Amino acid sequence: MTETVKAVLVDDESGSREVLRGLLQRYFPGIVIAGEADHAQQAYELILEVQPQLVFLDIQMPRGDGFSLLRRFEAVPFEVIFVTSYDQYAINAIRFNALDYLLKPVDPDQLSEALTRAADSLDREKMSLKIESFLFNMDNLAKGQKKIVLKTSSNIHIVNLQDVVYCEADRSYTNFYLADKSRIMVSSTLGQYEEMFEGYGFLRIHASYLVNIDFVKRYEKGEGGRVILAGDIELPVAARKKEYLLQLLSRL
Repeated sequence: MTETVKAVLVDDESGSREVLRGLLQRYFPGIVIAGEADHAQQAYELILEVQPQLVFLDIQMPRGDGFSLLRRFEAVPFEVIFVTSYDQYAINAIRFNALDYLLKPVDPDQLSEALTRAADSLDREKMSLKIESFLFNMDNLAKGQKKIVLKTSSNIHIVNLQDVVYCEADRSYTNFYLADKSRIMVSSTLGQYEEMFEGYGFLRIHASYLVNIDFVKRYEKGEGGRVILAGDIELPVAARKKEYLLQLLSRL
């Protein structure tokens, strides 16, 4: 970061705050630590007082977790980098919403990467949209509803996962094709979304395609085989994916 950024550290573990503080002071002098808090209420009051641009936020704290803190803001007015021990549910939700996180103990290289991304997106409106979507996902874990944030070069799109018909690989990019016939291109690989969408009804049927099974109308045999999606979209099926696809369809 070339400009000075005011930051707040929120973590109930003083040792974790000390490690992060040391890394920031040693390697990132552009980050000015305006204060520290060890629980959500203290953090809320501190944030109102110092108006930081960036908050390093622990997820699991005994006196109100990081999510409860974020819910207190009608529109989150700062960039967030989560700092957490391994928590698969929270991490999946964070990744779905294009947010950054650091695993404890914090690695300096990962910290540098997160700060670089934060410097590129110190935009309060966009951050508020991402946090709103993130909290929706956390509130609806049991309901199976899911929103995903798709970032393009100029916009942030909040998309219901069930509205994604299929995804198409385009070199290091991925095209999202939605139920309303729109297309969104993002600068992440199809493999990343295949991993992220595991357990949500998506199947990689081909090196180039990841499909939402809910939109599959039928499978047609033939050389290689193909699926027909809603809207009469035809996509090829790799030979090694055929058997698993048929098993999956038979259970619907």
